[in-house]
Amino acid sequence: MPDMTATVSLDREVEFIHRVAREAGAILQGRFGSIKTWKVKTSPGDIVTEADHAVEDLVLARLADEFPSHNLLTEERGWVRSDPEQPTWILDPLDGTRNFALGIPTFSVSIACVVDGAPVLGVVFDPVHDEMFHARRGRGAFVNETPLAVGQNTDLCDGLVSVSWSSHREDSAYFLQTISRVNQHTTWFRRIGSAALVMSYIASGRFDAYIQGGINAWDIAAGIVLVEEAGGVVTSFSGGPIDLFASDINLLAANPAIHELLLRDIMPA
Repeated sequence: MPDMTATVSLDREVEFIHRVAREAGAILQGRFGSIKTWKVKTSPGDIVTEADHAVEDLVLARLADEFPSHNLLTEERGWVRSDPEQPTWILDPLDGTRNFALGIPTFSVSIACVVDGAPVLGVVFDPVHDEMFHARRGRGAFVNETPLAVGQNTDLCDGLVSVSWSSHREDSAYFLQTISRVNQHTTWFRRIGSAALVMSYIASGRFDAYIQGGINAWDIAAGIVLVEEAGGVVTSFSGGPIDLFASDINLLAANPAIHELLLRDIMPA
């Protein structure tokens, strides 16, 4: 991954992303437990609440005030400006909306800044546990002020693995086969309902591997820089680079040894 920070000063963006993530987290925390209704988007499990919209409105307003020429890609609005010459902010205002709506305290706000197609800043804020996962390209990854590093496991024996795919995927048999192969190494599966937090947990060594089919840029953009700055590897199922602006992204994330094992032994041909 090229060092995008060599030619781009990000000091203002760093201050912005941390401040706005905390503001967004305060909105989510203030409304958690009080949401009674939500709207279904594309399928019964794909929902949006007033909290999603409130956070999106906040970030859009802050960005218009401080970086009016920058682009924004959000889960609910899609593209708000798309000038290829400008940095792009990618926002998931509430990653884990279904958890949030049901009163399950596993959700986050995820914000990334992308330059030349690669995320250079990423923040995933969990307001319930006051954990700010953050990374800057070339400067490392942290939770609050504690440096992060991916786990040191070299195999998946009793490893903690998240395997997930979107409900619209027609190739569910592929993922069932993947689970069967993982099951030969470990039975410790997790599907927690927040991709941004799974990526953060990979970066912090809490999870060993993440296999995700059919994800979107806003779910993983911040997590990519977190995992990579913590010493991990993030690729497509074939081991190639992630195209953040593609639809239906397939993703593998792990430490280098586990990632090599996933490509060699786990992912079906």
